[in-house]
Amino acid sequence: MLFHTEISFTPPFVTFPYTNTRFLSQVFSHSTNIFFIFSLMLVLTAGVADARGRWDVLQGEVSSNALWGTHFISAKEGWAVGTQGTILHTVDGGAHWRAQHRASDERFFAIDFADANHGWAVSWTGRIFNTINRGEHWAEQARPIHTWLWDVDFHDARYGWVVGNNGVIINTMDGGKTWRQQKSGISSAPLLGVSFIDAYRGWIVGWNGVILHTQDGGKKWVHQKSGTKTPLEAVFFIDAKNGWAVGRKGTILHTVDGGRHWRHQKSPVENLLLGVQFISPKLGFTAGGSGTFLVTKDGGETWEKRAVSSDSTIEGFSFSDARHGWAVGWGGVVLHTQDGGEHWETQNYGFSDRFFRIHFADTRYGWIAGADGTLLHSSNGGESWTTQETGTQEWVLSVFFVSESTGWAVGEKGLMLHTTDRGQNWKPQTRLVEAGLEGVFFLNEKIGWVVGEKGIIFKTVDGGKRWRLQISPVFTLLTDVFFVDQKKGWITGDAGTLLYTEDGGEQWRPVPIKTQALLSRIIFPEARRAITDVGYIVGMHGTVLTTSDSGLHWHSVNVGLSVGLWDIFKKGSEIWVVGDLGVILYSPDQGRHWETIESGVVQRLTGVFFTEPNRGWIIGKGGLILKFSP
Repeated sequence: MLFHTEISFTPPFVTFPYTNTRFLSQVFSHSTNIFFIFSLMLVLTAGVADARGRWDVLQGEVSSNALWGTHFISAKEGWAVGTQGTILHTVDGGAHWRAQHRASDERFFAIDFADANHGWAVSWTGRIFNTINRGEHWAEQARPIHTWLWDVDFHDARYGWVVGNNGVIINTMDGGKTWRQQKSGISSAPLLGVSFIDAYRGWIVGWNGVILHTQDGGKKWVHQKSGTKTPLEAVFFIDAKNGWAVGRKGTILHTVDGGRHWRHQKSPVENLLLGVQFISPKLGFTAGGSGTFLVTKDGGETWEKRAVSSDSTIEGFSFSDARHGWAVGWGGVVLHTQDGGEHWETQNYGFSDRFFRIHFADTRYGWIAGADGTLLHSSNGGESWTTQETGTQEWVLSVFFVSESTGWAVGEKGLMLHTTDRGQNWKPQTRLVEAGLEGVFFLNEKIGWVVGEKGIIFKTVDGGKRWRLQISPVFTLLTDVFFVDQKKGWITGDAGTLLYTEDGGEQWRPVPIKTQALLSRIIFPEARRAITDVGYIVGMHGTVLTTSDSGLHWHSVNVGLSVGLWDIFKKGSEIWVVGDLGVILYSPDQGRHWETIESGVVQRLTGVFFTEPNRGWIIGKGGLILKFSP
């Protein structure tokens, strides 16, 4: 594959059923699976440099994936992991984050670093990823077992343990070059937490109140009596004697003799507790469901609740010292404390803004269409953006301007808006249908088309005063429309749909192409210069199609990956394509050769536009706006 970075794209990729459904709105819908509940506000000002320039985050989230674990090695540097194979890294205490790894089929549940360079992340597929250079490169180690892995703990860069479902314990003594399974004596229950104080002495907790202990590095594991059948989620030992285990129903257990005896400590909550960490024998923390965070200053004799600025479940937390701590979890929330948990600030709120399309009328005036009636406007070439009033909460899926003052926006449930004053006033138009409208294109202020669900095609020749339904040969979702003149035009859609007309849409005919992928965007970049032979289409499963004979024949281009692609822009001989998992594709030679450009983000990128050769913008999920710098 033509990758110039250490990005992982491992099939099968997540696909979405689009037939007879709203296109752009559905691609941002939330799964009912809890592992896909996410939103992480990660504002990144330090961009990612590349030989082809750099992309800096002007605003928004680098990731909106649920985060399940975090580990900090200092008050400045740390990592967080979560769904879609997300590994995020910060070097400024969480103020800014950068994506180091992503993979659509992965969910990382824990991460641990033995030192500043050596780290490991474990996943629900049984895969273990390792870095030896602070996460600049993450590589999969030999997969020792195919089962859900829940936790990882490394004593140093050589000795480490991983636990998972079905009583799985695996161990390495060479930094993960080789792994071997250890006997837990448990065949079906999951083991959820592990803690080692050296290369020999460690404890494991899990389902049914299980606590296991070893004094020989895991050659032999013995059961300790926990006195409970409640599932235990995490364990932490600060030395050979003092340890704590936490779990469901607010359970907190404590031992002062290495686990020979465990006793319950009084918990002020009945919520699920998912993590525990002690900085000293006296100062410790535990956290879990519904934003629960507890602190003790007397070894757990008393636990006190601390207010945090989120009610999301805290899936993981990490303290680098007695004062500096971070918590991550459901909704992608990232919390930070600088006073030992007494007060918490939200570093990342998990904004849910969704941007779908970006369009500039010229080098100064631009617009972004988004969810909940969002239309953003820039009058300075994209350097800053302001919200324009649309009078609707329905999703605006596409926007198009024929001049700096006259434009159209369309969206769900037949939404159609029109402005003649740069968007200072957006006027709702009579709804032609209740179906979603996905694409809009105008040749001039009079002649335009809109397309949408159920094969809908409308045309106007009087600036939108009247719209006439054109007969469509398909009943599938239509996503985009482009005309090179008043006669010749194309429409893309679901299931490999490509329609063509030579008479302004009086008759539309299907164009046979060799794909069933949803096609999301079509352009003929030189149409304004009356050059109509070269065109491009992008779509799902890494689809890129090109034509050099005015659309008579379309040829598939292998770009080396299979993620969904959402937009394409051509400037001179250079082509930029954006897509899922923060993908940015670049071709310097009109599409003959392609390479990936590191974006530093994990979000779905939905739009790209260049106003000048060295001024470009990319938008995406989570209110993301990236700025190009040469």
